Amino acid sequence: MLGIILNLILISLGVLAFASGISFYFNEREMKYISYYTMFFGITTFLICDGYAVMGFMTNLKAAAIVRQIGLYGIDLYLLLQIAFLTKEIKLKARTRYLIIGFYALFVMHDLIIFGDISSVKMVRYDYHTAYEHVGVYPLVFHYTYIISMIVGLMITGIKWFNSLTARRDKKFVVELILADWSILLFALPEYFAKQFTQKYPAFPYCIAFVFVYFFFWSIVKRHVIFTPTAKNVSEQVFYSIDIPILIFDMDGIAKLFNPFAKKMFNVEDGHEAKLRDLFELSDVETLRLLARSKNGWSGNIKTKIKSDGSDCTLNCKIQLDNVEEPFCIIVTVMTQLLEENN
Repeated sequence: MLGIILNLILISLGVLAFASGISFYFNEREMKYISYYTMFFGITTFLICDGYAVMGFMTNLKAAAIVRQIGLYGIDLYLLLQIAFLTKEIKLKARTRYLIIGFYALFVMHDLIIFGDISSVKMVRYDYHTAYEHVGVYPLVFHYTYIISMIVGLMITGIKWFNSLTARRDKKFVVELILADWSILLFALPEYFAKQFTQKYPAFPYCIAFVFVYFFFWSIVKRHVIFTPTAKNVSEQVFYSIDIPILIFDMDGIAKLFNPFAKKMFNVEDGHEAKLRDLFELSDVETLRLLARSKNGWSGNIKTKIKSDGSDCTLNCKIQLDNVEEPFCIIVTVMTQLLEENN
């Protein structure tokens, strides 16, 4: 019964890793290659957990031996991606970087051939779980030699990356990542010594290790994003600090958001909603025309007056599109005559 519970845990964690990786990619595209690597780390974690979990459920031992290779492929690919990520961060020359990745890719290929070969393990069916036992010492020794060399490689590139940084938060980010990588080796060692638990559930400890490393990476990258200049986090600061009134209207012409300067100019509080005609001297025809053109993606300038004091102004209207390229709001910058003269 314990085998079923452990396999369900692995399936759940694998799906969660997959979903979080995809979500990070779509939500943090401005992080460029980091968003790609995070997504791929999530996908490989999914392969590791769900590959070994499906193996554990299968009663057909030959099929289970084949499915085991999916989990092993996930492990090897995850470690290779880690090397690729770190060598990119330390900004190695392209030729040197590709040589290092190629060297470890050869290790990966041999690990899949030697340690991943069906004849290297004997599949065993327990009451509720399928596991494997290693046949012969050589494949196991090769696998752990490969794992240790990979960890050492990650350590060396991590230290080089650490030394290349100046900001304390960046150095902390690297140290956390290096310590997380070492947990893979620590969680894998019990299988080498064949303890009772790991003999019956050999894949579970290092599946959990990879899950830990992935989500630890995901969380520290998420924290790192806060301190990385992107249009998303910088534009929010600009919106709240710039001394120019900015209003955001929905597609029906109702103001949903005012920046602090606009609140002061129009004397409104948080949560206040106002129509275009409540704020500016626009006729019904002008308002309808503006909204109709905006729904078709129009952006441009409109000359009008502020209703509260009658001063001339120019409304600079920009249409914001959603993820399916449909207009969902109008960003209006109010340029009074005084502001235009100052600019």
